[in-house]
Amino acid sequence: MTEESTFIMTGSISATIVAFLQAAVLRMIPYAVPGLFLIVLDLIFGCKAAICRGEKVRLSTAIRRTMLKTFEYLCFIVLASTLALAFSKAWLEWVVLGLVYLNEFLSIIGNHLETKGITLSFVGVFRWFVKWLTGKAGAVMSDEEAAEIIKPKPARDEKGRFIKKEEK
Repeated sequence: MTEESTFIMTGSISATIVAFLQAAVLRMIPYAVPGLFLIVLDLIFGCKAAICRGEKVRLSTAIRRTMLKTFEYLCFIVLASTLALAFSKAWLEWVVLGLVYLNEFLSIIGNHLETKGITLSFVGVFRWFVKWLTGKAGAVMSDEEAAEIIKPKPARDEKGRFIKKEEK
């Protein structure tokens, strides 16, 4: 292989990669807006939940966690966009980002309910939802199903530490 053909080959590969990444970045922009919205909501409700737990909320910790979450979201958005572009399947973006955004939404709901003194078991919610989808759940949730979903808030002392239950 001559030096000229190597130069041409390298230039062609570089141009192809740049075109691919440019298309991927343009596909990512609409998915970044809901991600930023969810990150801000998580910051707000996470701080409120930490205050309810009796934890000291430090600005530096909140900023660090928010920055890490922003970077993680950016990575997931890039992954979803490049996978969808590489395989020519737009639904891949929806599946990957849907799972990421659903997880964040459940975190926000959990933090909000924690400020209200309610702790949810998302596994219990999922089981009830599957029963509801299959038609095995009644129109009204039974007490046993509600007890599986809504867990009592664990007791804490004045410093916010968990109080161990005494065994009988």
